[in-house]
Amino acid sequence: MLEGKAVHVPAAFEAQELEDARTVGGHDPRLADALAHTAQGRITQYLAGAPALLERYRTAPAAARAVISAAMDASRLGGVTLVEQEFLQAAAEGYLSDDAYDALGEDWLEDALAYTQQPSKGVRGLLSRVRARPAGSGWDGFRLADYMDHVGRMERRFSAPPASFWRAARSHLPDAHLVRALGQAAQARWRDAEASACISGLWIWVTFRPGSLWPGCGRSVSGPGEARRVQEQAAFAGDGDVLEDLLMPLLEQEEYQQAEQLVREASGRGNATAQLYLARALMLDGETQEAARWYAEVARCSDPEVLRAYAGDLRERGDLEEARAVLRAAADRHALGELAALAGGSAAEAEQAAREAFAAGEATPLKELAEQAEADGRSADAARLYRDAIAVFERRRRQREAGVALIDFEMGGRSLREYLDPAVLPMASGQTWALRQLVALMDGTQGATAGDGALREVAEAGNAWALEQLLRRLRERGQRQEAESLLQSEVARANPWALWALAHRALRDEQVPDAVRRVLLERAAAARGRQAVRALVERAGLAGEADQWALHAAARGYTTPLWELVRGREQEGRLEAAEQLAWQAPAGQRSWALRRLAQHRTGEQVMPLLWRAYDEALAWAPGLLAEHLEVAGEFTRAEHFARLAADAGDRQALEDLAARRKDDDPGRQWQATLVNGLTAEGTPAWW
Repeated sequence: MLEGKAVHVPAAFEAQELEDARTVGGHDPRLADALAHTAQGRITQYLAGAPALLERYRTAPAAARAVISAAMDASRLGGVTLVEQEFLQAAAEGYLSDDAYDALGEDWLEDALAYTQQPSKGVRGLLSRVRARPAGSGWDGFRLADYMDHVGRMERRFSAPPASFWRAARSHLPDAHLVRALGQAAQARWRDAEASACISGLWIWVTFRPGSLWPGCGRSVSGPGEARRVQEQAAFAGDGDVLEDLLMPLLEQEEYQQAEQLVREASGRGNATAQLYLARALMLDGETQEAARWYAEVARCSDPEVLRAYAGDLRERGDLEEARAVLRAAADRHALGELAALAGGSAAEAEQAAREAFAAGEATPLKELAEQAEADGRSADAARLYRDAIAVFERRRRQREAGVALIDFEMGGRSLREYLDPAVLPMASGQTWALRQLVALMDGTQGATAGDGALREVAEAGNAWALEQLLRRLRERGQRQEAESLLQSEVARANPWALWALAHRALRDEQVPDAVRRVLLERAAAARGRQAVRALVERAGLAGEADQWALHAAARGYTTPLWELVRGREQEGRLEAAEQLAWQAPAGQRSWALRRLAQHRTGEQVMPLLWRAYDEALAWAPGLLAEHLEVAGEFTRAEHFARLAADAGDRQALEDLAARRKDDDPGRQWQATLVNGLTAEGTPAWW
């Protein structure tokens, strides 16, 4: 039929097309998988190339398979999206058997990477090279294909990386936060020595004291000497809190020479907090030239808190211009708030500083300027400032609502009587102090109805609270016809809250036919109204209709209706039906629903669900299997699954098992595990 014809397929799908595909994807697992794991809307390439990629992965030579596995583990455990060639070379060793390692050729890495980079049907290779642009700040590296990242998260979910992986991460990953994330992953898997090495070998993030635990690991700092050494590493690496912990005892004991030595050494190594302390001390001693040199070092740091403290010193000395410059460099919300308070010159400059602080999240300066203008009788200035704030609030509201699949109309902290008696609706979202005070200002200065204009303007932009308040005001003044006309006009414009308000009124009105109620609810649901979706689930009449709407909501992040259906069937004794519905949940919600269901079951009832969850590689399954097998007296299998749970990142299962068995532990392996964790290979670590 299509012979001799070309079918155009876009290189990538647009946002609305992707949203439509998500609706279909709820019934097509292949499409749902593509939507969940492809990048930049390249669904067609994913569907076409995924089988070919998987075949190349299955048949990959040992060395290629090793570098792919290392990249998979870096991605799933640390969120590492780009790895350098040196990392792959160092990490791959541990993924190879002795025979495979002995058989490696001289150019094994080049051959392996050449294999992984071959593209398949319009998609990148298994592991493809990424080049840094000359003017950019990135680096050359290799990126794992989206589909292979998904495969790795499934196939290697119950596998812990070898020791070579952790060594490579410490030596060859470029960013501290990535190494820290991998350290936390090692900690979750009881690889405490690896976690300690990741954290203490590069950056120390917490304060240690003698006898305290390493960060999240089971191993204790052995004594005062080691604790002091680790604290000094932290201070020299830039941790200002640790530096203060070291300084305070020295100052209390009047060990000023040691304190000065510590501060000078930390300052020399770039600790901005130490540099600030040193500059202050030198200033007090009258060594202003040397103090200025260290203050200049402080000014070059990127720590907003330290910069704000430096700005405080400048303020105390009366150098307001330099203080403003330092606060601009700090540029966080607190610094911009302080900058607004220091704003000199004209009122326009003060307003500009207040607006900048407000844009960064610090509302106080702009709010105070507006309230002061109102108190001074400068109503026009106050209104202008309130409108400036409203514009920012509205931009944030639109961004927030655009980022959710279903809009929640019950975001208010208290309930108000809705304008259509006798219905009661929680206060609609969108209320802000700026809009509330602008309405009050206009009512007070221009007449009792003047605030309607401000509310109408914001309501027409989609603010549900403004629309609800305007309707309420009209009703309270007896203008019911105008209120109804406004509501219907907003319904015609597909305003989500207006559609829900109309549907809600129909639900309360016994004179409205069911068919009309259904149409109104479906329109409100189509406009992303969360409450409308829930009402459709509760009022579903046809078999399976409630399930469809609940699954529709779950696919958009609203899981309450689905869980209520699952739990209801469970309580009715329809265990198979409850489990079947939970398994139908979208990929992002399925694991959560099944785990919650498993936690509500006991004894033999839960075991079939747990075995299937384990077969489907759900990360929580081994831990629950270990718990139930231990209760059933199957101790060897319980230990096996507790160790699998640890490899999957569930630390609790093995900890509970070790705690129960440590009192009957002739070989002391369980005590060793509790104290020292596991080696990279999964055996108890002995120190």
